Amino acid sequence: MPRKNGALTPREKAFIEPMARTGDRAYAAYRAGLAQPDAAGSQLMAREAVRAEVVRRHTDLLFNELLPLAVEAHRKLLTDAAVPAGARAQAVKLAYDRTIGASEDGADQKDPSEMTLDEIIKRSEELQRERETRAKDITPDAPSSMFD
Repeated sequence: MPRKNGALTPREKAFIEPMARTGDRAYAAYRAGLAQPDAAGSQLMAREAVRAEVVRRHTDLLFNELLPLAVEAHRKLLTDAAVPAGARAQAVKLAYDRTIGASEDGADQKDPSEMTLDEIIKRSEELQRERETRAKDITPDAPSSMFD
């Protein structure tokens, strides 16, 4: 049961870490020692304070644990002579695309499978406007008549 002052209970705190790491409500509730983990996990995630703390912890994990590992793995791909040339070339392309080759808004760098529906619609409208500005009227002029 949540506390009236909005503070997290010990069980809620125990739920947050496994939830942030796995995204599995039932597993996180089980790890927190809650009865009926399926229902308990959903109930906990319905609380704004719990959801906000899960998001904060998840973001913290991404930036403080996973990103440094990814950067180190990328560095090894680029510097290890045993890595196949194709993999190194892809690592170089990724580094260029995400840094000096990145656009201001990054829209054209995102694969459509990674876009939200709103991003796809926006990109489609941008492409439509670009197509309209590039389109040329190729309708032939009416032939002039010798009898006019």
